[in-house]
Amino acid sequence: MTRRVVISKPVLEAAPEYVKQEARLRFEEIAEGLEGIPTESSFWASVRVSRLCLIIHGWSFFYTLDAETLRVTEVRK
Repeated sequence: MTRRVVISKPVLEAAPEYVKQEARLRFEEIAEGLEGIPTESSFWASVRVSRLCLIIHGWSFFYTLDAETLRVTEVRK
C-alpha cells in the first residue's frame, strides 16, 4: 500500500523554501520506509495516537499517520 504525504499550503507558509523542500524529501522517505511495516504490527497502534515531529534546520513539522496518509498538521520554528 502506498502512503500519501499531505502538506497543505497554509501549514507551510512560515517556513523558508529550502526547509520546505528538504521536509518534503524527508516525508517521502518516511512514507516509503513505512511500506515495510506489516499492518498488524503494534507500531501502527502507537503512531495512530502519537503526535510525531520531524525537525529540519530548527523548524518542527508535526504530523500524523493513518492507514494511507502521512499528514503534516503544523509547522513552527
